[in-house]
Amino acid sequence: MKVPTFQKFGITKARLRTIETRDKKISDILTHHLTIGIGIAFGLVVYILYFNKVQPDNFIQIVTQVFIFASLGIICVGVPAVLFKLAEMFYIKQRSKTDEHKVITKYNEERDNYDFWKIRKDYSFWNMMDGLSYEKEVMNIYLHLGYEDMPELNDENFDQDRVLGFEDKLYYFTFHTKITEFKDSAEIDKLLVRKDKNNCDFLNIYSPKGFHKSINEFIKDKPINLFDINGIIKVVRTIKN
Repeated sequence: MKVPTFQKFGITKARLRTIETRDKKISDILTHHLTIGIGIAFGLVVYILYFNKVQPDNFIQIVTQVFIFASLGIICVGVPAVLFKLAEMFYIKQRSKTDEHKVITKYNEERDNYDFWKIRKDYSFWNMMDGLSYEKEVMNIYLHLGYEDMPELNDENFDQDRVLGFEDKLYYFTFHTKITEFKDSAEIDKLLVRKDKNNCDFLNIYSPKGFHKSINEFIKDKPINLFDINGIIKVVRTIKN
C-alpha cells in the first residue's frame, strides 16, 4: 500500500491552503457579513420611513420602540440568514462538482484510508485491545476484504463464534481472547463439530496471545487456520488500495 501524496494528485500544499481559505471567506460572507449588513440596512430604512410616526414622546415609548425595532432586527437578520444558508448550500453543491474539489476529496479519502490501515499493521495496536474490541477489529478486516457476515448461521449459545462466506466457501470464526495462549486440543475437536454442523469449509481460530506449540502439531492435515497478532497483521498487509 503506497502512501497517498499531494504530488500524485497534482496538488501543492500552498494551493490547498488557498482553496480552504477562499472557501472559508465565501462561507463567512454568505452566512455572516451579508446577513448582518442586510438586516441592519433594512432596519434603518424602516426606521427612517416611519420616523415621524414613531417619534417618542416619553420614556415608555422609547422602551416600546427599542423592543419593536430589536424584534424587527432579529427578523431581518434571521430571514436573510436562512436565505444565505441556502445559498451557501447551493455553492457547496456546485463546488463539489468541480474537478478541483473531486481531486482533493479523492486525496483525503486515500489519505484517511492509508492512515486507517497503517495503524493496524502495528503490533501494539492489537496488543492493547480488550476482547470485544479485538473481535470487532478482526471482523472489520475480513468484511473489508469482501467476506460476508452470515448472522443467521451463528449459534446464540456461542457468542464468540461467527460464520462468514467468501468465494463460495464458508469459514467458521472463533475468538480466544483470554489472557493465556490457546492450548486446548479438546476444544478444537468441539469447534470442528460446530464447524461441520454449519457446513463450513474452514475453521479460523483467533488468539491474540498465540497458540501452544502442541496445537500446531494437532491441527496438521485439518481444515484449520490459526491467527495470532502477527497472523492478523499479515492479513492486513494483503489489503491494497
